[in-house]
Amino acid sequence: MGWKKQARKNKKQSTTFDLLENRHHVQSYIKGKIPPKEYVESALWKAWKTSPSKNNAMAYKVFVYGPTHHKEKELVHQMVHKNHIKAEKSAVARGQQTITEKGKENPFYAHIKHNAYLLCIHQEPREPNKFYQEQVRQGMFYDQAFPDRVDHISDSVSVEVGMFIQNLTTYLLEYDIDVSYTSCFFRDISKWRKAGLVHSKYRPSVLMTIGHKQVYRNEMLKRWNRLEDDRKPEIDEIIKWM
Repeated sequence: MGWKKQARKNKKQSTTFDLLENRHHVQSYIKGKIPPKEYVESALWKAWKTSPSKNNAMAYKVFVYGPTHHKEKELVHQMVHKNHIKAEKSAVARGQQTITEKGKENPFYAHIKHNAYLLCIHQEPREPNKFYQEQVRQGMFYDQAFPDRVDHISDSVSVEVGMFIQNLTTYLLEYDIDVSYTSCFFRDISKWRKAGLVHSKYRPSVLMTIGHKQVYRNEMLKRWNRLEDDRKPEIDEIIKWM
């Protein structure tokens, strides 16, 4: 059975596919339309409960900025914008790009500044639970407990964070709440502290926003008659059966 035919068959059996298929990047949220906090709390609890983690460490922390944290959201948006500029200039310096947008603000980052809830997820060392305390006494190295290992384990923790926000996305979509993400920001925590964002001592992994969409990114592309030009690679380019 072909990829598309199997997908159509499964779609009839699964509302999860429908939820995720209809999720799109949010360019802007409806200002003043705030999803109930209890819905967000419920989705966060479900994501915490169902997301796997190596050694049950969950070596990260989710900082949630609610509807009144305008200053913090503006500061985070500045971190994203400045990183975007630096990335362009660095690409030109390496010869991988010929021009830059000259500091022009990317409209698809607007959701970082204007949203109902902003989640900043940072790595965080975590002490072992009782089971792994015993394993440590027997000689196991529990690297999630040490601040100087944060960068070393960033790949595995980032995978876990990805699973967490994917689960969280599904639970929020069940409440008809929209989300978006970005990984375009400075990883150097000293830059965050210098900017006045002192909620964590450790490197960030991802940013996620929550609210009710005003405009999706794909709607903007459709208006520009560019929707068909912005597609992911075909499945056969990504998945190869051996």
